[in-house]
Amino acid sequence: MNRTTRLTALAVAALAGPAIAVPAVAAPKPLVDLRGADVGTYVLDATGAAQLAGSVTGDPFDGTYVATLAADDGSLPAPGTCEPATGALDVNSSKRTLHLDAVGEVCGEFADATYVVTHRFVGHYVVADATSRRLRGSDGWISLVLATEGRANVEAFDS
Repeated sequence: MNRTTRLTALAVAALAGPAIAVPAVAAPKPLVDLRGADVGTYVLDATGAAQLAGSVTGDPFDGTYVATLAADDGSLPAPGTCEPATGALDVNSSKRTLHLDAVGEVCGEFADATYVVTHRFVGHYVVADATSRRLRGSDGWISLVLATEGRANVEAFDS
């Protein structure tokens, strides 16, 4: 009986062992993970679109950016309201380029002395063009933020 008990225990341990010993598999590194490196700037053009500029850091590379945020009706929404919008983000370094096209929604924010954001665009982007072919067609989440005094920021993440 003692031998049977030991054999049973060994069999159970042998079956349970691989399930316990399986290492966790890490998620793949995102292809795009960009954040504003500092506070950017923006101006409104004659069509009512915001033209953003600044620098980003992250993956696939650090660089300077220009971006466009345009509400579908041609004017940015008032505080407390949202509307459909499009965005574009171009990132450049000395040897690489990346172009994202985005669709989403821009919302007007109530800015005050402590909360300086005036408009926030959140959307879904697709990499329309890039120096690296593996990036083309990838997609993810993007945010374009406008703040008081002509300040701006961008984020894009391959989700």
